[in-house]
Amino acid sequence: MFCCRLPSFNELEQHRPKSSWTRWLGGHSLPSADELAYVSERLEPEGLRQCLGHIHSKLKRNKVLTPRCGWMLAAVDGHETFSSYKRCCEKCLQRTMTVRGKEKIQYYHRLVAFQIICEDFQLLLDVEMLEPGDTGKPGDDEIAAALRLIARVLENQPRCFDVLTADALYLRPSVIKLLKENGKHLVAVLKANQPELLAEARTLLPLEEQQQSAVHPQEQFNTPAAPGKPARHIVLHQAEGFRTETIDTELRVVHSHETGTRRERIAEEWVETPIDSHWWWATTMPRCLADGATIFHFGHDRWKIENEGFNELVTRWHSSHCFHHHPNSILVLWLILFMAHAVFHCFYKRNLKPELRRAHTAIYFAGLITASMRENRWWPPPPPG
Repeated sequence: MFCCRLPSFNELEQHRPKSSWTRWLGGHSLPSADELAYVSERLEPEGLRQCLGHIHSKLKRNKVLTPRCGWMLAAVDGHETFSSYKRCCEKCLQRTMTVRGKEKIQYYHRLVAFQIICEDFQLLLDVEMLEPGDTGKPGDDEIAAALRLIARVLENQPRCFDVLTADALYLRPSVIKLLKENGKHLVAVLKANQPELLAEARTLLPLEEQQQSAVHPQEQFNTPAAPGKPARHIVLHQAEGFRTETIDTELRVVHSHETGTRRERIAEEWVETPIDSHWWWATTMPRCLADGATIFHFGHDRWKIENEGFNELVTRWHSSHCFHHHPNSILVLWLILFMAHAVFHCFYKRNLKPELRRAHTAIYFAGLITASMRENRWWPPPPPG
């Protein structure tokens, strides 16, 4: 269902009469939508996590998961799956929304995902759901779910990553402590949620380049131009030894000033608009382990869990649809979706020749897989003899 990008159990059920499914499933008929929902409620998620761990091990042995700037990089981020004003389950989170001047309770589910980021491959490895609180008590926040997720990944695949990149929300003592105890590093965006640290960094690393002292020298480099992406000029300033009232670990702050152009299509015409942006990152990696350019790339690679993770799953894999509203079903279907996503991209990026990938997009080959199923041409080769 996921590999063929079908939007629901009911859509999959429409293909039950086809004989190819009976051959594909070894003589068994395709389950109905109700049967799939029943099974998904009772499926053990730990077995699916072991399958994803097996996929990770095989990809690493086959040199598909390669280091990023010499380090194995991972990203963690939160995502809201879907929401409803009418349907809920015992694990739904709740919030009050104003609709047409009236307050209504909205029920929703939110998760935290963990993704391995490499040079040309991204693997969604695990997921953790946010839990609601008891009556009258607040539920999980994103950090609580992320800590459970990171701890489980460190227990099951302790060597799958060296550096974790995340949004400013994850610049917390609890996250830094967990990573530090396991010999890992954090690269997080620095925003106003750490006002003391940001104010001190702005004082030591002012925005004006002419005010930089020799104590904090700058680094400069240009990002290479790509199709539709002109080159950018990057100026980096950094300093070490930062601490706050809550974070006792020494942090290093890297400030990036990016200038260049962005190519956009406006009113049926391609135009280049100027870029002048400032980014701040805080990291536990000292300068002897990674230079400023490495932190710059790690900081921007955080967006891959959004662009090549959640955005792709929502727009191309129908992940925003509630296939079956049950807490266990939601969890196990996301884990199965991660497996389908990994297998498809292994096929597209590793099995297809570069000439085919240049001639056709991934959506084109996903359409071919779906067309083969609809034309009843989906079955394994006949047995020998």
